[in-house]
This record gives sequence, structure tokens and C-alpha cells, in this order.
Amino acid sequence: MQLVIGNQNYSSWSMRPWVAMTHFGVSFETIKLELDTPVFAAQIKQYSNANTVPVLMTQNGTATDSLSILETLADGHPQMWPSNPKLKIMARNAVARMHSGFFALRSEMPMNCRAIQRRLNITPACRNDIDQVEALWARCLAAANQAGQTQGYLLGDFSIADAFFAPVVVRLRGYKVTVNATTQTYMDTMLTTPAVMAWIAAGVKETSILHQDEAGFD
Repeated sequence: MQLVIGNQNYSSWSMRPWVAMTHFGVSFETIKLELDTPVFAAQIKQYSNANTVPVLMTQNGTATDSLSILETLADGHPQMWPSNPKLKIMARNAVARMHSGFFALRSEMPMNCRAIQRRLNITPACRNDIDQVEALWARCLAAANQAGQTQGYLLGDFSIADAFFAPVVVRLRGYKVTVNATTQTYMDTMLTTPAVMAWIAAGVKETSILHQDEAGFD
């Protein structure tokens, strides 16, 4: 399989399937395209008529959008979702909320692997999104603990839910925002997960700068 991604420093949507596939040992080739360049539009058309990254090319067809990609992969790798039925529903709900919500957080706090605790003027809307994310994470972790799943990830073992929220972890690390102890513990777990560490390290090494995604100041 081939996974087409954007800049690892900035592309939150690309991070999700790459981290999941790397964590679960799925064999794939990475094709990286530089976002917002004169040639990007022509390059991405070679892989998808959606004209966005990520794109997964398989022997059965092409999957576009991170959720479609991960659902496609989960067909052959069911361990990507929790095995506990109740936790699996919670994982799907969490992924759906991330996929279609938290817009203030996304727009005001662009993912930037090179950013470390930058100061940022957080609006009430963004702070509300952060609070909602923290509350969601706390509910997931509590449900996992109640089910005897104490691995430190949202619903037990690492799952698609964690892959979906990995870019939020990078954002909360990147900007100086107050989070509670439960959130920080979960972030520490994610930030020491090898696949997440590998993505961040690759992003940090990149030299391209997308000025629209450079928020905050040291």
C-alpha cells in the first residue's frame, strides 16, 4: 500500500493514518507532497480527485480522508478498534466528534511539531473546545479503567481514537495552555508512543515553513 501525506510538521490529517499504520505494523510506502506549493495541485491529482491528503492506495481501490482510510484499514486489522463492544462505541463516537468538530481549536492552534509551548492568545471559543476535548478524554479513560483496560490510552490499547487525537496532543504541547492532570498524563503517554515520536521527529526535521500555520510566539 501507498500512503500519500503532506508536510509532517503541519499536516494533522496525514498524521492520523501514518501513526496508526506505523503503530500497528501495517506495511506501506510513504509518498510525501509539499503542501501549498505551485506543484501540489498537479501532484495530488495523480492520486486522488479529492485533491487533499491523506490518500491511501490499496489493491482494492483508493481511500481518501483520514476516517475513510482508517475504516478501510480496520477491515483487515480489527485490532485498530477496541475489542470491548462498549469501548468500541465510545471510540467511534470520539473519532466522529474529532472528525467533525472542535473548529476553533483547529483554526487557532494549527498543528506544528516544531512549536513547544508557544504563547498564544486563546479565545473563549478555543478554550471551550479544549475543555470539551479534556472532558471527552476523561470519560473515555474512565470507561477504559472501569473495564479493566489500564494501558493509558483512551479506550484501553492504542486505537484509531488515539490516532485521531494525536494531532490535538501535538497542539496542546505546542502552545502554552492550561490542562488538567488527567489530560497531561494522557499526553505523556501519547508523546512517548514510538509511532507518535517518529512522526514528530520527522516533522521537526523538515525545513519548509507554511506561514499560515505558524501561530504564537516564544
